[in-house]
This record gives sequence, structure tokens and C-alpha cells, in this order.
Amino acid sequence: MRHIQFVLCFALVSVLACPRLVAAQSLGRTEVEALVTRAQRLRLHQQPQWLRLLHYQPVTIGPGVRSEADSPTFFLAAGGAEDPAAELSALLRAMFAPPVTPAPVDGQQRVTAHALCRFPARVLFVSQALDIDPQWLPAQSCPGFQAFVQEVNPVSVSLVFSSYYLNNPASAFGHTLLRFNKDPSATDNERRELLDYALNFSANVDTSNALWYAFKGLLGLFPGTVQRMPYYYKVREYADAESRDLWEYELNLTPAQLFMLLAHVWELGQTHFYYYYLDENCSYRINLMLGAALPGADLVADWHAPVLPADTVKRVLAVPGLVKDVRYRPSLRTKFRHTVAQLNSAQQALVVTVADEPSSPLPNVLSKNEQIQVLDAAADFIDLHHFEELVSHRDSEAGERKQALLVRRARLGRSTYSTPPLPAPRARPHLGHGSHRLGLGVGHRKQRRPGLGGTFTTLDLRLALHDLSDPPLGYPDVLAIEFLPLRLRLWHGAERPRLTLEDISLVRITSLSPVSRFEFMPSWKLDVGLRTLENEGCERCVVGYGNLGGGLTLGFWRNAVLTFLFLDARLWGGGPGDAALRLGVGPHGGLRVRLTETLAAVLTGEWLYVPLRARDRVWQLDGSVRWGLRPQLAIGLEGRVRHERSEVSAFVMGYL
Repeated sequence: MRHIQFVLCFALVSVLACPRLVAAQSLGRTEVEALVTRAQRLRLHQQPQWLRLLHYQPVTIGPGVRSEADSPTFFLAAGGAEDPAAELSALLRAMFAPPVTPAPVDGQQRVTAHALCRFPARVLFVSQALDIDPQWLPAQSCPGFQAFVQEVNPVSVSLVFSSYYLNNPASAFGHTLLRFNKDPSATDNERRELLDYALNFSANVDTSNALWYAFKGLLGLFPGTVQRMPYYYKVREYADAESRDLWEYELNLTPAQLFMLLAHVWELGQTHFYYYYLDENCSYRINLMLGAALPGADLVADWHAPVLPADTVKRVLAVPGLVKDVRYRPSLRTKFRHTVAQLNSAQQALVVTVADEPSSPLPNVLSKNEQIQVLDAAADFIDLHHFEELVSHRDSEAGERKQALLVRRARLGRSTYSTPPLPAPRARPHLGHGSHRLGLGVGHRKQRRPGLGGTFTTLDLRLALHDLSDPPLGYPDVLAIEFLPLRLRLWHGAERPRLTLEDISLVRITSLSPVSRFEFMPSWKLDVGLRTLENEGCERCVVGYGNLGGGLTLGFWRNAVLTFLFLDARLWGGGPGDAALRLGVGPHGGLRVRLTETLAAVLTGEWLYVPLRARDRVWQLDGSVRWGLRPQLAIGLEGRVRHERSEVSAFVMGYL
């Protein structure tokens, strides 16, 4: 593919990004007003691409639209944020204004620039729609925009998905960004990737407090901005420091579409959008940017909260022919695990020994290649556990150990072994089930004392995203994260049907970290919401509860089998009398088996000690099997035994 500069300057996609080749024949006021009248007659302000370029969306109540851009510098007309027609007319008049001396392009000073330089994407849209000859425009120099295009200079763009990361609330559901890819023939592949640019939309966070962050993020109290940076910064942050796998979806854009996207990105650099964690987030904003360059594709139509990064990927893949290549970039942790999997148990033990003490002798029985494998793995082991330290303090103790390993490795010379390629990853986000879930189940309860029993119907609702029983394909085996899961039951055994709330959680998370000789990280879980209690102290009363647990996990056969044990601390509150406040503590263990890519089984059990209560020891066993018939549909069986009651249910679940 030809360089974008060649396309822009010689195919005349736009004259704004390259030096003017002809003298301008400026239009007079009468001709300009004729263009304004023509644009109004053609209703260009109602065209989808114009609405997308200014991020207009229908207002919640009443007719009309309003831009989601929250900076007045994004508009030329006084009421441009609510009036697409006025904004388009203002742009047409500003396009033919006399040239101005180029102003600094950073920060708020960009607003002093000519409209041709401030809003090249809008100018291109209007020029094409009204057949405006580039020679009619004033001979305005735009060095800032020209330098931007020459610096980024892409031949394609990729949508990048960064996998789930529970240590940062903003990335718990993943993250998406854009990567502008340079011409691979211009230089070697490694050099090209270092020079590529990433485009990221994120909140400008002013707090490190997780609760305050959640509050402000949910209410849109952070300004969100578009940031451009070298792509390797994001690789270092995500794949190396945070050990998050990356998937890169290269898009099949024409040169004209690619330039429109690039010009729109430039325009967004002078505004901000308030960042809402559930809807107007990175995924939503990235898809709107892409939609501005794709007039025939609406990538945010009928999108309801929560908007999740994996949904962004699925929306893009749903457009025929838009994705032309998918590339997987494993994280530092994934690559290390794959490397040590090629070593036997004795060699793996040596990796830890040599990483701790680089001068430790290696057994003579090891061949030269085997010694190299051990030393290479030991250096990677230090990277994995001390990445931030190595980046910020090269003269640290970890840095000295790694340097000693590299010197020792260099003395062995070149090796003749090669590590087998990584197997195709299972957790490809575009293959997973939908993030929203709607389920309907029927069941029967048997109990030995008075209370609700007999046949019931269960309604299961969940806004997002995945639990350990859901079909495994497309999701990590070690992660379950649910936002607002809800279960209601309609009991049929009484004189008249009775509707009850079983439970609803604000958030429910299980993070399993299998331990090994190389990693010893705790597993943890969190559950906060409302639940119906059933015991002598509170029969069928709804209470608030919070559960926090920590423990260990063992994984077998590439985590197809996971067994875990937690120590839970649980607090109930809000019930009458004896149930007003309860604190329980005890073990919680389980087994999760991935039988196939679409079939999973989970068995868990818990025992809690609840002091100072009539029944101070409670226990419960749960089991579930769920089979995904297709990405949008699953069936399953669930069972529960606790105290003096047992029940079994059959479910049909749809994923949206």
C-alpha cells in the first residue's frame, strides 16, 4: 500500500495535510452564503457522518440532539452543541475566512487557528458533500496538522483489546484503544512496532482511592481525553507491567477512510468528554471515532449500559469485511509460562535457583542448549517479578542479578533450540458469549420443616459479564466478574403464587491465581449486595451483605481443572431482631472443571461460624453444570443442599 502522504497529496483526498500546490481563488460572501443555503436545503446537518463527527446523540427527553463533547472550543457556533445546522453553517463561513498566521497547536491555543486547521475532518466532509473545489479555499498553512499527519503516517489502523485486569477498577472489564500502523516495508518489523502510535481515551483520574474513583466514575465526574503516545508505552504498561494479553484487530479501511479517522482524531485533541464508567467510556468513544470514518456502519446503535470493551470488538467484527487480520500479543507472564512449560521439573527448579543466585552452578548433565534454556527462563523470571523495579532503577538488586545472568548467558554463545509457538489462545474476546445474560429456570425444593417449598420458577438477570459456570470459550478460566446479577423466584406451591428476591449483587468477583513454584499469588473474591436469609433468626428476610475471601488455587492441565480454598469473612445487616447484624467466618472451597470449550462444571462448599446466634454453624453445598449450545444460548443444571433443605433447577440462558 502506498504511503498515506502520497495518497493525500497526489490523489487529493485533502489539501490540508500537504503544502498548497495551487493558488486559491477565494469565494466572495455571496457565493459562501449560497453554499450555506445549499447545505441547508440538502439537510447536510442531518447526515449521519456529520452527527458522528461532532458526537451528537439524541437527547433523553424530547426531540433534538446534543453533542457529548464537553468543551466549548469544539464548536464554532454559539449554540453548536445543540444545533447541528447552526454549527455546519458556521463552519462553512469559517472555511472561507481570510488566512491567519499559524498559531501554536498545543492546549487551548489551538482555538486561534483557522477552521481549516482546527477541523480538517469536518472540512473534508462538507467539501465532498458540496463539491467544493480545493482551489476555492484560502491559502492557509496548517503546519501543526501537517506535522501530525507526517509523524503518525499510518497505512492501517488496528483496534486493540487489552484483557481483564482486576487490580485496576477502570480495567476490570478490559480496555480498548487504537493503534496506527506504519508501513512494514519502510523498516524492519520490530522497529516499526516501536514507532507505531497508540490512541487512547481514558479518564483524567485525580484520586487513588478505589471507592472515590468508583463514585466519580459512575457519575461522570472525571474529564476524559484522547491521548496519543508511542504504542510501545501501552505494550510496556499492559503486556509487561500488568501481564495482560493483547489482541490486535487490523481494520480494512480505505486510504480516504483512514485519513478521515486521522483528521477526526486531530479535532478531538482540543476537547474533553466526561467519562462515565458504565457507558461513555473508552469502548464507546473508540467506536464513535471509527464510526466517523465509516459512513455506512453504525458501531454504537442501540448500545445500552454497560458498554464493555469485548462488545466493542464484536461490533467491529459484525461489519462484513471490516477486520482483515487478527494478531495475538501474549503478555510477559503468558510467554514465561509457555517457556518454562518446555522444561522438566528439575530444570524448572534450577530456574528459581539461578534467578536468586546467578552464580549458582548448573549440573554437568545439562547440555549447552539446556543450560541456555534455564538461563533465559531465569532472566525472564526476574523480568516478571521485578519489571517496574528494572524499568525505574536499573542499578537495583534485581537489575544486578539480571545483568549477571545475561553475562553468563552470553558466554555460552548461540543456541540451536527454539521454543515451540504458543498455542492458539482460548480467551479470544470476540469468541465469548454476550456480556448481558437473561435466564429462565424451573426447579423444586424439598425441606423437612415449614417454609417455602415445592415448585418454583426462577428469573435470572445480569448486566455483565461472566461467572465460572458460563461457557468458557472467550474468557479466562481464572476469572469471574459480574455486575448486578439478580435472581427472582416465583413459588407455585402456596395457595397463591409468591414472588421473592433470592439475591442481587452490586458486584461479584472471583479472581483465581493458581500457585506454582514460580508464582505464589493469593486468590480472592468479593461479593456485595442483598440476599434472602433462611434460618431461625430470620426466615425469608432480605438483608444487606458483604463477603470477602482470600485463599489459594491450584490449576491442572492448563487450568482446565481448578481447585481452590478460601477463608471467608461475611457480614449481614438490616434484618429484624436476631438478624440485625451478623458476622460469619469460615472456609469456602470448590472445584471448577472445563470439560470442553463450551461446557463447564463447578462444585463449591462452605461452612461458616456465626457467633452469638441460635444457629451458630451454617453450611451449604452448590453445584452447577452449564453447556453453551451457541454463543447466545446455554442450558444448565444447578443444585443446592443446606441445613434442612435441598433443591434442583434446570435453566435456559440467553446471552446478549
